[in-house]
Amino acid sequence: MRGFFFIMKFKKKVKTRWHQQRLRDSFFKEAKIKGYRSRSAIKLIDINKKFRIFKKGHNVLDIGAAPGGWSQVLSEHIYSKKLLNVIVGIDIKRIKPVKNIIFIKKDIFDKNFNDFLKKYFPRGVDLIVSDAAPSTSGNKSQDHINSLKLCQTTFKISLNILNTGGFLILKIFQGKEIELFLNIVKEKFLSVNLYKPKSSQKKSKEIFIIAKFFK
Repeated sequence: MRGFFFIMKFKKKVKTRWHQQRLRDSFFKEAKIKGYRSRSAIKLIDINKKFRIFKKGHNVLDIGAAPGGWSQVLSEHIYSKKLLNVIVGIDIKRIKPVKNIIFIKKDIFDKNFNDFLKKYFPRGVDLIVSDAAPSTSGNKSQDHINSLKLCQTTFKISLNILNTGGFLILKIFQGKEIELFLNIVKEKFLSVNLYKPKSSQKKSKEIFIIAKFFK
């Protein structure tokens, strides 16, 4: 029993330490003050400030949308009641509603995914964003490969539904295959950049591919 209580006490200390670090995180505080569901919402705002991607009235596909932080940003900055554009959030998890967003529980690896999307986007998509990430294993090389697979699938989706001049934002874990993938993306977009938002944690291997002006 003493061992059990020691483990519980240790876990409590670790959890408390994690919460304290989180509360000291200025980006976490900013997200909470602004009512965003996730700290990552600040990353998307940062990306837009740097690359000027958002435009009112654009049709948008948000992949890996849970818990809805990015969708909240898209609703605020891109949805237009006048233009009645469509913003769809996709995830394998269920998401609590966000105003102006259509949430769908769906796996992007499904064979019929592209046909399924066209029902929602008969006029195509202007912007695809993906904050999707695989479950991490602790093996950095394997995590990179799994992240790459998500990005490759999202890129293929963009080839089928993205309008000419459209934009693509992908989160990817850094690794040896990233340069090869970037070269493939560059064949289809006029401008491709790698960017790590200020709000990304220094120890994180995540980085974002910002692809502009689909050919």
